[in-house]
Amino acid sequence: MDQMTIYDIVYALAAQDGREAALFGDCAPAAREAFSRCLTCDTFPELWFEMPLTGKPWLDFHALVSYEDVAGTQAVFAGHSGVYSDALAWFAAQKPKKVRQLALSYDTSSDDTEHPAVQVLVSGRDAAVPVGFLRSAGRSDAETPYLEFVHAMPQDWFACYVGVFPRRTAGEADSWIRVECIVGDACQHAYAKDSAILRDHLKNIGLEHIGSDAIAGIQELARSPFPLELQFNIGPNGAALPIVSASVRFQPGDWMDPAGQDAISKIARWMQVQELADARCILLAKTMFAKLVTHEDENVSLSCFPAFVKLRYREDQAPDAKAYLLARAE
Repeated sequence: MDQMTIYDIVYALAAQDGREAALFGDCAPAAREAFSRCLTCDTFPELWFEMPLTGKPWLDFHALVSYEDVAGTQAVFAGHSGVYSDALAWFAAQKPKKVRQLALSYDTSSDDTEHPAVQVLVSGRDAAVPVGFLRSAGRSDAETPYLEFVHAMPQDWFACYVGVFPRRTAGEADSWIRVECIVGDACQHAYAKDSAILRDHLKNIGLEHIGSDAIAGIQELARSPFPLELQFNIGPNGAALPIVSASVRFQPGDWMDPAGQDAISKIARWMQVQELADARCILLAKTMFAKLVTHEDENVSLSCFPAFVKLRYREDQAPDAKAYLLARAE
């Protein structure tokens, strides 16, 4: 079964029964165009669909390839060259257990499929790995800021990925790098109980004047049974810029288990009370599927489930919430 056919089936299953208009808006053509550009190998990439939980619906698109998919190959992106090819070649040449996935992230809601961000997901704390990635993506200017940020963050955090926009240069106002941090259990429990600890840790990385609503939102997620992650944009001085995103990650079983369902529902109700989400958050569970699809005598296992909800707090702007669907084909 060809890759575009698989993509079309995955999207159709997630969007059926009126969910396209409610969750994705009119971004389907741009997302499909993005997918056609990201193909790199025979293995179907991991897909992430990102959407807001209030306001006008839109869809951003992310595609990830694993190290095992491209290791030691001459893999290329179907619709990107230059530093994108350089980053992919670097990724394919890494040693086992150093890197996990390489991602392209498209602002398809802005109809931009030519200039995605590129990110590497790492397997360990070896700083040489993300530094090598930054160099391969044409952003050697980001090496020192990244290292300064990682040095300042709490030891219980794990910087699981770093991402950049290759088209942006150090002279641009939005040339920041993005770092995602998995918060360790000890820190998550501490944040849930004591906002002062959370404030101190955020201050140490540059967020000295974080708002009380952001603290409350992070604490609400920290109190859940799901792993907490924090995301930052890092400026040229190595400090976090005045924006923080907090997310929790779900597994398929969480949507099936009664205790998991109750915990997810609690988060959804809180977001609705805070006006961060509307009734569309109820539709998330309906996007979940696991199907064996037969096409021209070929069987493919397809799956999709809501994997993340994320709260974003920005200086002088109202907070917002987004959800991410994770789709795979095997």
